Amino acid sequence: MDDGGEDPALASAFTVDSQRLELDFSFCPRLLKGKTQITIQPQSPKLKEIHLSCRQLKPSRVRLLGRNVHLEYHDQYDHLGLPPQHTIHQYHFLRNRVGRHEIGIEEELKIPLPPDFKIPTRRMQGSQEVVCDPLVVEIEYKLDDFRDGLHFVGTGEGDSRFPHVYTRNTGFPGFASSLFPCVDDGNTRIPFELSVRYPRTVADALGKGSASASGSQTNGVHKADSVLDGSNDDNDLTEEERALEMRAVCSGELTDTIVDPKDPTRTTSSFRIDPITGGGILPQHVGITIGPFQEVDLSKFRTESEGDRLQDQAVRVHAFCLPGREDELSNSAMMIPRTLDSFVDCYQTYRLGKSYELVFVDDLPYDTAHTMALTICSSRLLYPETVWEPLEHTTRTLVHAVASQWIGVDVIAQEFRDHWIIAGASWFMTEFYLRDLLGRNDHRFRQKASMDKLLQLDVRRPSLYELGRYIHLDPGAQEFMDLKALAVLSILHNRLVKTSGKNGVDRCLYRLLLNRAGGSLNNGAISTDAFLSLCEKVGHQKLDGFFKQWVYQAGYPIFECHPTFNKKRQTVNLVIRQSQSGPINDEPLRSIDFMREAKERSRSFQPNSDLPAFVGPMTIRIHEADGTPYEHIIEINSSQVRAEIPYNTKYKRIKRNKLNKERQAQAQGADASGEQDEVTIYSLGDLFLNSEEAEEWKIQDWSTEDEQKMENEAYEYIRVDADFEWLAKISITDMPSYMFVSQLQQDKDVVAQAESIQYLAKKQGHGIISSFLVKTLMDPRYFHGIRTMAAEVLANQLHMDGPVELIGLYHLKKAFQTLFFVSNTDMTRPNDFSDRALYNVQCAIPRAIAKVKGRDRRTPAEVKQFLLDIIRHNDNRGNDFSDDCYLATLMRGLADCLADPPSDDNSINFTEQAAEVDFRKKAMGEIDRHKRLDEWIPSYNNVFTTTALECDTRLMMNRLKPLKISEFLFYSQTGNAENVRLKAWECLVRLGAFCTKDNITKFMIHELYADPSPYFRTQLLRIMGIAIGQIAVGDAVILNELRKRETDDGLLVLGNEHDEGQIRKDKQDRAKLDGALRALRVDLGKNLAFKEALEEALKANGSSLQVVSELLDICDMFVEQINKMIVSLKYPRYWNVARVDPPRAGKLRMRFYRGEKIRTKMLRRPKPVPAAVVEEVTKPVPKIAIKFGAGKSAADSPTADARPPSLKTSLPTQSRPASESAPGTPARVTTPAASQDIKRPLPLPEVRSSATFTGTPNGSKASTPARSVQAQAPSPASTQVPETSTPMEGVELTSAPTPAPAPARPRPLPVKLSIPAPVSNPSPTAIPAPASARPTPTPTPTPTTDTPKPQKLKLKTKNSLKHVKSSSSSQFKEKKSKRIILRLPPGKLAMIKKRKAQTDIDPRPAKRTGGESQFTNGYTSTAKSGLVTVVKKDGERPRLMVKMKVGSANLSRLIR
Repeated sequence: MDDGGEDPALASAFTVDSQRLELDFSFCPRLLKGKTQITIQPQSPKLKEIHLSCRQLKPSRVRLLGRNVHLEYHDQYDHLGLPPQHTIHQYHFLRNRVGRHEIGIEEELKIPLPPDFKIPTRRMQGSQEVVCDPLVVEIEYKLDDFRDGLHFVGTGEGDSRFPHVYTRNTGFPGFASSLFPCVDDGNTRIPFELSVRYPRTVADALGKGSASASGSQTNGVHKADSVLDGSNDDNDLTEEERALEMRAVCSGELTDTIVDPKDPTRTTSSFRIDPITGGGILPQHVGITIGPFQEVDLSKFRTESEGDRLQDQAVRVHAFCLPGREDELSNSAMMIPRTLDSFVDCYQTYRLGKSYELVFVDDLPYDTAHTMALTICSSRLLYPETVWEPLEHTTRTLVHAVASQWIGVDVIAQEFRDHWIIAGASWFMTEFYLRDLLGRNDHRFRQKASMDKLLQLDVRRPSLYELGRYIHLDPGAQEFMDLKALAVLSILHNRLVKTSGKNGVDRCLYRLLLNRAGGSLNNGAISTDAFLSLCEKVGHQKLDGFFKQWVYQAGYPIFECHPTFNKKRQTVNLVIRQSQSGPINDEPLRSIDFMREAKERSRSFQPNSDLPAFVGPMTIRIHEADGTPYEHIIEINSSQVRAEIPYNTKYKRIKRNKLNKERQAQAQGADASGEQDEVTIYSLGDLFLNSEEAEEWKIQDWSTEDEQKMENEAYEYIRVDADFEWLAKISITDMPSYMFVSQLQQDKDVVAQAESIQYLAKKQGHGIISSFLVKTLMDPRYFHGIRTMAAEVLANQLHMDGPVELIGLYHLKKAFQTLFFVSNTDMTRPNDFSDRALYNVQCAIPRAIAKVKGRDRRTPAEVKQFLLDIIRHNDNRGNDFSDDCYLATLMRGLADCLADPPSDDNSINFTEQAAEVDFRKKAMGEIDRHKRLDEWIPSYNNVFTTTALECDTRLMMNRLKPLKISEFLFYSQTGNAENVRLKAWECLVRLGAFCTKDNITKFMIHELYADPSPYFRTQLLRIMGIAIGQIAVGDAVILNELRKRETDDGLLVLGNEHDEGQIRKDKQDRAKLDGALRALRVDLGKNLAFKEALEEALKANGSSLQVVSELLDICDMFVEQINKMIVSLKYPRYWNVARVDPPRAGKLRMRFYRGEKIRTKMLRRPKPVPAAVVEEVTKPVPKIAIKFGAGKSAADSPTADARPPSLKTSLPTQSRPASESAPGTPARVTTPAASQDIKRPLPLPEVRSSATFTGTPNGSKASTPARSVQAQAPSPASTQVPETSTPMEGVELTSAPTPAPAPARPRPLPVKLSIPAPVSNPSPTAIPAPASARPTPTPTPTPTTDTPKPQKLKLKTKNSLKHVKSSSSSQFKEKKSKRIILRLPPGKLAMIKKRKAQTDIDPRPAKRTGGESQFTNGYTSTAKSGLVTVVKKDGERPRLMVKMKVGSANLSRLIR
């Protein structure tokens, strides 16, 4: 290879050939020990380092080709929390750390190759290309702090469930790297080999762990499990249950299962995880479950004919669940074999193995987790055969899990933005199959409901293509993507089929899977552009415009259609006006959407307000007078389109005339069957045609005027976009109500019927509308969804001028009595829920009756009594199905009746009030009775308790029941079922406890990171997001603040106009995101309890990445970012000393320990000694010669000019006036020659034996001088010859004056100090001259100085030496020494070893003599004694100057 052209990226480029995993699971304590072998293929011999994804693991050893190598590991979870010294205002530092890991900036696990390591290479045969040999990287690690990726159940204290563990797989990268080191980038496919070691039985899992694992820790704290001794007192499992065998159910094909020969309590299972055709899978699709699972062979639900037809292609289907739920599993998943067979026929062969497995576990945060040949499902999906409610949801979820094996595991998205293809294609396969399984009506009705829900959700949303970048921010984003991606592919399917006749999206998916099986789909990854090209090839048409407006563009169109009939031209003129909903519209911000929109705003998403018009073909279906539908296609190419549609039938109402004849014949009792050519048989709603039935049911028909209008109409009705080719809101104006009624009765499409009922729901209540709706309700030929819709609309039918005012209530009661009452009695029949459609109607009618309101907007008394009688007389004996959900519906109905607004009538009716109080007591008693019953005989999913909590919340909000927060807090605690706890938290949020009760706020946030269930944490995050949204948009209920206050006279006092105007303005501002964010900062910015709880949660060790990210998003909304840190210091304690043992052989052992006494007062810290300034002096400056030792004659010392200049440290010297010289100080005379600086390098002093400071060079002690000696006048004629000496390092040596001979005088004996001798040979010092030879300085005024306190003693250090004039009354020889003035803190001064003072030295300071002089260095001094003086510089405080003899060793320590 050419080294000169080597790409720097190749230094870390490699591919993964295979990976082997060896995992050892322990339950008590929870521990995972792992070992992985990764075979990589370097892309260049110059590979320098290997980068792998690795989180929350603890690698212990890395080997490369059997050689130990170094690793660099940066665990994201090590810093997944606020440091202890940070506050909530420094959360942005944590946000930045988390963000760097999210975008991949931070390297997680890096293995640098050793410098001497050479990658083996070989040359390909027949080619000059050099390739590298594979490298095997072996990593050993352990995992004992589980935050993400893995979840244990039944191992915690007080958890009596069966122990099991499973992987929490997600559809995005990041999961696998928290379980084993790998390349977790979402694109790298790897063939895996898996070996799992686990306990053999339940007792082994709950027994004592191995010796090596017994000391492990969980979340940083040693786990004291109550079952470690094997007794398992806290677990309620029987001996039979403890003997159950554990089973490992993993992705791939099981190859071997053996009992560990060294440990009979352990079992090892091996798996091969690789598709049949090879190529590997993503690491995120490796699923592992271990537990006492019971197997159910679902293949038995496959018919014998299907098995014979498929033979070897039949996929084995096995399902696993925890003990005791086998029947529920069979009832919930019996359709899976048929689903697999259908997908194999319609698409491609199952490539992921010869079997497919489902495992149902507890606490899974989502319904399903998709892995290769294995789907990990939540046990919440299981339901018994005695309930109907979970049927549709569970069936759709499990069928989608099967479809995800083809689209989602085998075929993946190339980028995040392409994830919409995976979501849409898998759900399209699901709905396409459910159309055959549940019927066309169910499919169409569910499609209509999904479209309506999607139009409500598509408000200020990103486009389908951009949504992949924000899908992880909110759980609702995934739901929205599933809905819109399915809707877009359904629209595309309808357009392709209408154009080509047969090739739809199903054929596109078949071609996609065929390309995957053939290897033409690179890495099995599909992109949006590739999918567009594939659909164009299959559909034989250009789809650029379709993808541009439905995939790359957000929003949806709104169409208003105006049809008119032109009698002259025999045409229908249709005007279609289009407006854009767009992301920005007048829709107010909802509390459930606030968190999502705020998160998207923080990620720089801005809705686009400038959207072009949607274009494409639209189908118009006109049902003409003879009942024949005619379809016409109109091209929508602008915001307003005019179309002229030809009319095909002679316009007259043929069918209406036939209807009149039919009615007359039935009224006369004649048989109309002989006139089939003239009488039209209506298929739907042809009930109550005779007069007796019509009178009994209060059926009203069209008036004569309406009949005349219908006679003049040219067509029955018009439908726009009847085949769901558009995702749009469509309204037809100027089409009368009787046309919608005709559409309801004559059109067999459930979508047309649903559109008619939705239109009638918007009209004012009338007897005619109620009559047609009750016919729809009572006709069993209608789809049950249409019948329930009719019942809901009947509740709003109030006919003021009719014979019966509450005509809707009359029809609902009449329908319920006819269907479910004993004939001619007021007693209900025993329940029979075997007919699911009729059961749905039986639940819908009481639900609708509870919503009936009278003219005063209050519930009529007959409604209340009717519902109370139904719930009291309910009889479920002999019914094979449970009535739990039915009774829950009746309980909600009673709560709706009780929660009436206050009456506007101020009159008092004691009879009505007494009846109201009696009903309230009975209704609340029924609700409480069922709640208590649920504690003894649990209902399905505790539906009685959850419904009772909802009812209590409703009653408390309407002040019909005393507010008791403690009731909900009781159900929110650990020990209750998870759905009950979550319902209690929802009720607390609705009651406004989150924003008004600090303790509840802290408790809720504590549960976010402390609860062990990931499902509970995820749902509680959603509830807290709604609570914050309510505060932001102003929907939070505050029970303590009432806008209406009752006065003593009973009148209502409202707020003044200014307050009401301010409230309205605030409400308008909160309806927008910007205003809501501002209001949230104001409302929560003052809530210190919320901030403290957030700070505690972010500092908690053990929170998952999802919880931390959610909390940081909340902080972004209202917490101010402050770049500062508060440091907390503990008070210092005094130290004590104690003798350890008696002294022996001259040694004494002392123990210093910190005492209990606390020092609370801060000591003034001395100023630090300034660093020595090194400077080069170019001009000589007069300096003071400070000497240690005796002086010599000038002739023996070289001149100053002979000394080489060098960089020196200047130290200032303080001196006293000649008149106040200390006793015993030799007088010195300064000459011009002596004023020059003599500088040379000074070596470090060498510690020698201590010496006593004396005045003679030979070391003899001088006599003690008198205390006061008169100083002699200096002689101006005397000169000083420079001396030669070797100064110490760091001390600047200057020339010293030669003292004149003078009579000796007594001097005080100084403190004995240890003085080290210089390294170099000693040189003679200058002898001081007589006092008469020295010039007398000119006296200047000296400022008065105060006597400083003893503890303020400091020795000053300066950068240069100052010239000092001194005088002495006597001359004597001194031992070689130097005089240095230093400014030292007391701590430094205390380091000097002290000598015992002489007894003849008076410790008292000398009295002031009164004479003061000012020196050239700016200092003043006042004599008190020979050793201590007071000095003060202008502008500084007074200081004490202490004179003492210091050895060179001590001096070297002082000047450091």
